[in-house]
Amino acid sequence: MKGRGLVVVLALVLATLATAGVYLYTSGVKEEAKTGGTLVTVVVSKVDIPASSDLNLLIEKKEFREIEVPKNAVVAGAVTSVDQLRDKHNSVAVLAGEQIPLARIEGEGTVPGGALGIPEGYEAINVALDAPRGVAGAINAGDHVTIYATFTDFQTPTGTKVPTTTIVMDPSVQILRVYRPVTANSAPAEQTQQTVGTVAVTLALTPEVAQKFVFAMETGRIWLGLLPPDAKGKSVKPVTFAQVVK
Repeated sequence: MKGRGLVVVLALVLATLATAGVYLYTSGVKEEAKTGGTLVTVVVSKVDIPASSDLNLLIEKKEFREIEVPKNAVVAGAVTSVDQLRDKHNSVAVLAGEQIPLARIEGEGTVPGGALGIPEGYEAINVALDAPRGVAGAINAGDHVTIYATFTDFQTPTGTKVPTTTIVMDPSVQILRVYRPVTANSAPAEQTQQTVGTVAVTLALTPEVAQKFVFAMETGRIWLGLLPPDAKGKSVKPVTFAQVVK
């Protein structure tokens, strides 16, 4: 009986210690949330903001709001007051709900790749294509396209005649920006200079491909082929008129 009573007493002691341990752990977590996880107020947008937008207009429409985030989750140079956005334009697009680094605000800093986010080792080349050759405008920044170039009865400097040929200049090129067709009635003032029926596309090209691209634009014709998300383009052999009709 004495042994049985001792076991019961030990069980009660262990249960008490376990309960105390859980209580202390829970209290510690709550205290850490209150003191250790310091919250910081930052400003975010309620809507997606295209690059070069007048932020005063968005402020007037109350499209910005303040949220609290843990201190260790605050991005470098995050905007903490709407006043920091007054009389400013954003140099890079801002997504709804994301923190806004001052580096994205014109005159407040720089971001890698500049306003267009040009990858290191690349340069931005802009081209205006008619709708069919520009995928009818069904492309967006961040998409990848294959660049095709066609040369018609080209003659080399040495006098050699090259038959009509279509090549894959680059199987996968990143689109940095797209200017879609606009009409005279609906176009914003800054876009009225665009030609209706064309798609202006800014591409990220290596210097070597950029040189070939400019040459193709001056002497031949360019087509873009939109790739599915995460797909890689394929390099294929040049094709001539004789190969197509045989």
